[in-house]
Amino acid sequence: MGLKRSLGVVLLLTCAGASTAFAQKIRLPVAELIQARVGQDQAQTVPRIINFANEEGITVTLVSAPAVGSTSGGASADNTNWLKVDFHYGVNPADPQKYPWVDSAEFKIWIEGRDLYAANAPAGSRDGVAVTLTGSVTYVNLQQTKDAYGVFYVHPSALSRYCGSGSTEDFDRKFDIRIVASVGGKVVDQYDKNKDYSDWNTKCVQVSNMVFRQNQSPFLMADTVRYPMIKLESSGASASQ
Repeated sequence: MGLKRSLGVVLLLTCAGASTAFAQKIRLPVAELIQARVGQDQAQTVPRIINFANEEGITVTLVSAPAVGSTSGGASADNTNWLKVDFHYGVNPADPQKYPWVDSAEFKIWIEGRDLYAANAPAGSRDGVAVTLTGSVTYVNLQQTKDAYGVFYVHPSALSRYCGSGSTEDFDRKFDIRIVASVGGKVVDQYDKNKDYSDWNTKCVQVSNMVFRQNQSPFLMADTVRYPMIKLESSGASASQ
């Protein structure tokens, strides 16, 4: 009788221990899953280093050049305005408490257009060949902020040349624009004016060196506080990129 009781106690203790160990094995994966989920949620809430504004990330206007000197010639009213592409983004350093700066960020731009005079344009076509005017700018010493801005300009003659059969206003009303931001050679964000995130910009004929940085345009001294410092060209480097 005593032996049976002893065996029962041992069996009970063994079962209890097994149950505790089993419960610990069950709880451990759950805890790990919860911790992993917390990590994922935190990762999702960490903003990109450069983060374009959700709305009005790109604003396009046709503007007159500042009167910084005398002008001459008989330019028509249709080709005196420059295209101004203003873009809005946030700057989010990896550790803003320790270092509230992003040393540099490159922004590349593709502006849709049409070339009626391309050698491969279909005969009689009113659309011509789809092209993109390209350019880039590298800003330096970007301080943490929710409201940072950058700007590109396109010369009036380029607008007239690549507006197709329409008018230069099509660059504002119709044609798309894509801007891609990179930090350390890695793409961190992009914004498309028409919200078309297909690869349309890579399928068009690339027309390089048609988009001006601010320091290449008559607007050099405009809004000097609004826009960050532009990275200076290295000695011997090409001034047009």
